[in-house]
Amino acid sequence: MTRPLAASAACAFLLASIPAAADQSSPDIGALARVEPTILVPRLTYDLGEGIVLQLTLTNPSNVPVTVPEACLEGSAVSIAAVGEPKSLRYAGILGDGKALTIPPRSDRRLDLEVSRRAKLRKMGRFRIAWTCGEWETRHEEFFVSPPYDKERDRVAVVTTDLGTLELVLMPDQAPVHVRNFVDLARGGFYDGLPFFRVIPGIEADTGDPAGTGNGGWRIQLAPEIDESIRPGRGLVGASRRETTLTSGSMFFILLDVQPSYKGLHTFFAYVRAGQEVLDALSAVAVDGADGTATFRPRKAISIRHIEIKGP
Repeated sequence: MTRPLAASAACAFLLASIPAAADQSSPDIGALARVEPTILVPRLTYDLGEGIVLQLTLTNPSNVPVTVPEACLEGSAVSIAAVGEPKSLRYAGILGDGKALTIPPRSDRRLDLEVSRRAKLRKMGRFRIAWTCGEWETRHEEFFVSPPYDKERDRVAVVTTDLGTLELVLMPDQAPVHVRNFVDLARGGFYDGLPFFRVIPGIEADTGDPAGTGNGGWRIQLAPEIDESIRPGRGLVGASRRETTLTSGSMFFILLDVQPSYKGLHTFFAYVRAGQEVLDALSAVAVDGADGTATFRPRKAISIRHIEIKGP
């Protein structure tokens, strides 16, 4: 529920937004003096009990100063909710020093919030956070909470898809950062429902993009962990990469056959131990474009239903 601004705070906002020599015939001040807020979660995944630091940026694009009232800087302006649950947690602290904040013309102010000290997240899953005050509101930002990663315990990923089940053996010795990132996302439910947005028959199948296009999985990027000794064979799982060396923090591909040209170019962090029939099925799907030469998008949607992480 949006908390309305107190009358005094609203008045202070309007007064601080009007230049001293403003003409009464000036355009509507509300259209000139405004705040454009954005919220950022620097990471996609967090461990249970870990401190979650969020960044709120308040931008004043106008030519007059704007005062953000105290009511907007109380913790109750920040809401956190588990996806699928109607009840929100309210952050109980203050933003910045909690005092009314004046933002000069055409400038911005960033406030860091450590949420978990006061709004404990006691379960894993997908969460959304937003900041709201009057007509000012950020879009919802998502992050995922999962149990602490255990290299010895978290060694296998059971990937249930529309075409059957794959069993992946993770390779933390070759790509420790990518393996941990994948485990945390899988446990938080990130991959549930995501499609294979591209399948190149006989070559690879790509997934892990929340936008479902191959262009939206770059919010978080990881440094490569390339093992030159790995020979890219059928069933090997690699992190998607751009022309730069950075890789996507969520998108990955599964090789559907041996690809010698991939050697030394990609971070491989798992391989298929069971479910070869799923690879065959993926390689046989019909895709857009003449002989699959266009977008390679499956004509019939194929998605990941769930990923379970378990011991070896």
